[in-house]
Amino acid sequence: MGGSTSRRWLQLAPVLLVLALVMGTGRTAHAAECFADLRSCYIKAAGFGDWVWIWVAGLDCELDFTECFRVKLLGR
Repeated sequence: MGGSTSRRWLQLAPVLLVLALVMGTGRTAHAAECFADLRSCYIKAAGFGDWVWIWVAGLDCELDFTECFRVKLLGR
């Protein structure tokens, strides 16, 4: 039984570490504009005719969203 409990804590450790880092930064993450930008980017991407270009533009939207969210959360 002791091995099962320690294995469970080992699985939860990364989640708890990230939660502690996010909660402990002392500043708020203003990521709402990142979601608004993502929505408008998806709308623009949907305007492309071919599904391949829609897919590529959607990936670009995801990368832009990731960058925006990283900057807003970490400040870099």
